[in-house]
Amino acid sequence: MAKKRKPSKTQSSSSKFPKSRLSSIRPTPKDLLIEEENVERLQLQEIQELETIKKEIENEKSSHPLTKITRSDITRSTIGALIGTVGHFAFFYGVEIADRVSVNRATTLYVLSLVVAFFFMYYSGFRKVKEIKIFRFIPLRVATIFLISTGVIVVTLFVFGFIDFTTPLPQIYRLIATNELLAVLGASTADILGKEK
Repeated sequence: MAKKRKPSKTQSSSSKFPKSRLSSIRPTPKDLLIEEENVERLQLQEIQELETIKKEIENEKSSHPLTKITRSDITRSTIGALIGTVGHFAFFYGVEIADRVSVNRATTLYVLSLVVAFFFMYYSGFRKVKEIKIFRFIPLRVATIFLISTGVIVVTLFVFGFIDFTTPLPQIYRLIATNELLAVLGASTADILGKEK
């Protein structure tokens, strides 16, 4: 048998990569320009996508006007509670009803007022806020409005002489409960007005 001859180094390299093939691997200047333009186009698309993402993040990051409680919110809620309670002298009728309302029913009126305030806030101003974020700040806002309304009712009843320092606590509890719903509605309405500035 004849021995196989090993090709020389120069012969093996030229047989593996013929000259015509080497020239096709090297890009021409025209090919380089086209590739550069493609890369630039892709970079511009990526920059535009990043700018869009940045705008979305900024929109999510900027706080909704209802997420903060300011001095003007408290003032607006106080005025709204006054209008809701005193505007039609509805508290006179609330005082009449309070004598016929039990403490349990008064507690139900408090809970109803909180629920009404929650849904009023949600459907009036919080629908545009993501669901996850709502439960972070809406309870504080509802509690603030509820406490302001209760304070306005106490002051109103005191000024008109329906309660004083000798009035029994269960009677005060019932008197406030019968007026709470109107005060909460007034305070919530006033709080929502002008929020989308």
